[in-house]
Amino acid sequence: MTKELKFNLITRKYKELFLPNITITMANNLAAFVDTIMISLFLGVSRMPTIQLCFPVLAFMNFFQTMFGIGGSLLAANAQADYKKDKGNRIFTISICAVFGIGCLGALAGTLFRFWIIPLICSNPDLINDVSDYFSILVLGFPLMCFLVTISYFLRVDGCAKLASSSILISNAVNLSMDCFLIKGMGLGIKGAALATIIGYICGVTYLVIGYMRHPKRKFRFTLCSEPNTIWKEFKEICSKGESTASVWLYLLVNVQVLNTLILNYGGTLAMQAYSICKNSLSLGNIFFLGTAQTMQPIVGVYTHRGDYERARYILKYSIRLIFTTALILILIFTVFPQFVICMYGNIEAQSTRYFRSVLHIYSLALPGVGFSLLMNYYFQSIDKKKLSKLLTAFEALLPAVLACPLALLLGMNGVWSGLVGGEFISMILIFMILVRDRLVSKGKRSFLQPVDQSHLVYEFTVKMNIPETVKISEKIHGYMESLVGSKTAMIVCLALEEMLTGIVMENIGKNDVIDVRIRDERDEIVILIQDMGVGFNPLSHNSNHSFDNAEVLQKIASDIKYDLSLGMNVTTICLAKHNNSIK
Repeated sequence: MTKELKFNLITRKYKELFLPNITITMANNLAAFVDTIMISLFLGVSRMPTIQLCFPVLAFMNFFQTMFGIGGSLLAANAQADYKKDKGNRIFTISICAVFGIGCLGALAGTLFRFWIIPLICSNPDLINDVSDYFSILVLGFPLMCFLVTISYFLRVDGCAKLASSSILISNAVNLSMDCFLIKGMGLGIKGAALATIIGYICGVTYLVIGYMRHPKRKFRFTLCSEPNTIWKEFKEICSKGESTASVWLYLLVNVQVLNTLILNYGGTLAMQAYSICKNSLSLGNIFFLGTAQTMQPIVGVYTHRGDYERARYILKYSIRLIFTTALILILIFTVFPQFVICMYGNIEAQSTRYFRSVLHIYSLALPGVGFSLLMNYYFQSIDKKKLSKLLTAFEALLPAVLACPLALLLGMNGVWSGLVGGEFISMILIFMILVRDRLVSKGKRSFLQPVDQSHLVYEFTVKMNIPETVKISEKIHGYMESLVGSKTAMIVCLALEEMLTGIVMENIGKNDVIDVRIRDERDEIVILIQDMGVGFNPLSHNSNHSFDNAEVLQKIASDIKYDLSLGMNVTTICLAKHNNSIK
């Protein structure tokens, strides 16, 4: 089996999820990006920092939607992998209801306490009125924002990523058109930008709810649970699973608030404008970084959960290459064509343009560190390294501000910019050191904190979807299995394989696709795990047009059969009892 064939299925699944995830991430981050551009174009660059100054409040709400989105979707995906539909539905229900309720509380608290919150996030008298106008309306959209972003995580692992991306794209398309209409046409200014965002969320949520209710592949459904202890237990599981990754938003809240204050104190409004341009422009890089990380996370999480460490590592390495390639391309663009980036924000006087260009050159160097640290944070979460994820989240998010404070005293604004870039590079180096140390301590038995030796694995292979190939692989496996478990068990294993693979091929006649098979030794039984992305052949169903005979044979020889969709792939687990007289 060639390497290309071995990783064919998982690579195709990654590529299938990548574009919708990039689209979802882009759409999730475009609201602030579009508002910043529109405010700069229509109202002038001097009023652009409004969005950046409101970021700490948005970061606070992002903490909850990320915690319930990531934590809930990972647990629900694992429940699907374990064929526990009821648990998956409960987790889905708890996550969505909880985050919507928190969004409502956030809107209420933001409205009631806005006169205390606004002076905390903006100390500049020239900007405080704009911040007040934008914030007062934006908080009213928190419930819809939390609902839309959180449910999009579930749709990704439910094979409905395109629906999620379409709904958020609609949200942002409406936001963009309403920005033009409300800011410029109606003359509402900053208030129009916030109102446009809320109207966009309303349209996006409406489209998503209607589309998901009708989606043929939909697996998650709202359910009622009458046991408070079960609800509370699973609520805590969701929070625990997602908290370490989501906590980056709380650290970013502190980080950005400190940096906003430093920049206003040491550089004034011009430096704040430069920082807003850099943050807004480099958010394009964050779109790719987040999209890559969020594509990787559920795949690595599910494959790690099944003990397929080799494929989990393969997807991580694939993602790392994408991150660094994207970072280098963006550094090249921001270094060679900074004028192209700056011109997006309208006509800016020559002196300010030179300053913005020099800051953009420096700030873009942080991209490799930002991308790698973000990716590894999601990775550590997916392999259940919670303490490490929490440590690195705090370190990576707070270090730039920690470095910037003393450097600002020594070097002024140059110290602030140096602290931002230096903090990201130090975080990246720390992660490399942790990985290398673990490899050395384990004497090569672990790589990327996962076992290299898969002693539970008896045999694995990837086979093309055609009858001659499946027959050939069954014959090849028989001799190998016979030497391990004896002739009778080997015969049953090969019979089950041949019937299952033939059934899949018959359901997918004419398709150039592959099937992944892993055979595990579980002491008292042999477990066969089969995955493919074709038309589903469910050996428990009588609805198959071609393969009911194969299903009937499988049901007779297997002690247990489970079939379901996981990550949008067909996953079948067949358990075959060992025969005592055949075990060696």
